[in-house]
Amino acid sequence: MLVSGVHKFSESISSFLSYVKYEKQYTKDTIKNYSLDLKKFEKYLVDIDIKSTHEVSSDEIQNYIKKLNRKGLSPTSLARKASTIRSFFSYLIKKRHLSLNPSKQIITPKKLKKLPSVLSIDEINNLCQIPSNSFASIRDKAMIEIMYSSGLRLSEATSLDTSSIDLDGKIISVIGKGKKQRYLPIGSKAVEALKEWLTARSNLKLTHDDALFLNKFGNRLSNRSVQQRLNYWTKYLGMNCKISPHTLRHSCATHLLESSGDLRAVQEFLGHEDISTTQIYTNIDFEHLKNVYTKSHPRSKKISSD
Repeated sequence: MLVSGVHKFSESISSFLSYVKYEKQYTKDTIKNYSLDLKKFEKYLVDIDIKSTHEVSSDEIQNYIKKLNRKGLSPTSLARKASTIRSFFSYLIKKRHLSLNPSKQIITPKKLKKLPSVLSIDEINNLCQIPSNSFASIRDKAMIEIMYSSGLRLSEATSLDTSSIDLDGKIISVIGKGKKQRYLPIGSKAVEALKEWLTARSNLKLTHDDALFLNKFGNRLSNRSVQQRLNYWTKYLGMNCKISPHTLRHSCATHLLESSGDLRAVQEFLGHEDISTTQIYTNIDFEHLKNVYTKSHPRSKKISSD
């Protein structure tokens, strides 16, 4: 049975944001994006004299998306805003504040699927040739090795504690999206680098006793610092490419899929809820297969004319 009464848009937004924060346990960044998107949508509705959720129709939502499209928003941004609106109205249906979902039929321009950049195995090997001659270099080598070895997201790597790793068992405990825990294997190269780092770390005056990766002041290493250190090492090692923390995760996933062909296992490894998220790596894998075919198949090469 539906809850009676008119629900003001602002009240519904507050209720929804509390729901995704406390019940769904979404990240701060996700909640911030939801809030910004819905506040802008609310302003649009107020401008056309709509103040409650039950007044919103599919036409108003579609017109809002068209308006943003005319302003030049990218398909990716439009898709995100539409997703926020869909999530919001799905919540209202779930809580029985509405009987019909006006966001179901809205259409957004198709966004082009951009394949993530991937390093070759040789490039990974080159990146891991960091000399162990300082506190920072020993730490960075261990950090890069574990991110590639276990396909970690940036936030997963920086939130690691010393208790997260079992070097004897070669296992790492990771808290991923939605605060879901998963256990991942650690490669032998990463184990070696981590052992060296833990020895160096023991000589540091600690501010955070549990944090695995620390800066020179003994504080947990920030996400921004990881990107800065990657930029430093790519230049130092003469690598002519841009590497982000996510590049290491993409590279790990791609190399696993190329070797095993087991999409389900890679999905579990990466912590993807939906296998369609993992399927982007089948596109990369196909590109790899196509390149191998072009170079290797006797009937694929162009015949040179004399």
